[in-house]
Amino acid sequence: MAIRPSRKMDQVLLVEGDDDFHVLAALCRHQGIPESFEIIKKGGYEALRDGLSNEIKSPGRRTLGIVIDADQDIAARWQSLAGASAKAGVTLPATPDPAGTIVETPGSPRVGVWLMPDNRTTGMLEDFVAFLVPEGDALFSRATDTITAIPADLRRFSEIHATKATIHTWLAWQDEPGRPMGQAVTKRILDPDCSQAAAFALWLRRLFG
Repeated sequence: MAIRPSRKMDQVLLVEGDDDFHVLAALCRHQGIPESFEIIKKGGYEALRDGLSNEIKSPGRRTLGIVIDADQDIAARWQSLAGASAKAGVTLPATPDPAGTIVETPGSPRVGVWLMPDNRTTGMLEDFVAFLVPEGDALFSRATDTITAIPADLRRFSEIHATKATIHTWLAWQDEPGRPMGQAVTKRILDPDCSQAAAFALWLRRLFG
């Protein structure tokens, strides 16, 4: 998992943005994932989806991993991605694999997909990060209560972003307030050994071998 650009680009993990890049890079370092692939930021889901056919067809590409947010409708997001991959001749299964999807298509690279947070539920990167909060953390419970207690007429974030607001509130209450999520993984403020982190790491190992 090389952080710097590589000349090969035969194994690539596509992510939506900066936070995904830094959280997953930190998690890979901690889990000891071999540095056999590039993490590439695509600037959002739409850019990733629209460029997916070219990524699949990239000359010499052996493996392509995709990490995207399930967002508010996991079925719609999956259908959207499946439609984009089908244009390049790669058919995804009807529903995502709870352990992380991996498909083998003759003449195409191996393709893997992880829908944040857990391939089962709606949400995004921050919902995955919430799994990494140490179990029983009293400050996280307080942050959750604080966000929940904000009256509807004062909320400036949508419901889908409630966990995002909670995570960043919780990070603002640590010894170095406002530390980015990737750094929080590196510093072990977040637990990179929890079961969900291990499940994600296992998917990466299976995908990139």
